[in-house]
Amino acid sequence: MKKQMILAACLILTPYLAIAANEPAATEKPMVQDGDASNTGINKRDRDDKTLTPMDQMENESDLKITQEIRQSLMKGEFSMDAQNIKVITRNGTVTLRGPVETAAEREKIDALVKAMPGIKSIDNQLQVK
Repeated sequence: MKKQMILAACLILTPYLAIAANEPAATEKPMVQDGDASNTGINKRDRDDKTLTPMDQMENESDLKITQEIRQSLMKGEFSMDAQNIKVITRNGTVTLRGPVETAAEREKIDALVKAMPGIKSIDNQLQVK
């Protein structure tokens, strides 16, 4: 009798399990399409060989130290979340700053902060105001 009850329950639940297996889980994120409120279009720009990305960061001690100090200053300062997450790439003393910031004033504040740091030869400020 017990086996029959289990078998009956399995037969009743089978269609529901099949449906559930084809539905996306509640925690799955939908795929982002171009035109959505995302930075997918901006990220396509990063695929250009001429555009520096964090993968282009030099691994020598002085460049790593510059990038680390800039990142720490951004986190300590009163900057927007976007500004705290900008890309900082240092190559042979040249710092490239990329990413969105909230205002033109924030862009200039970051530029001044970086210019004041020792060991930097030049700055390529590519920050974009939202």
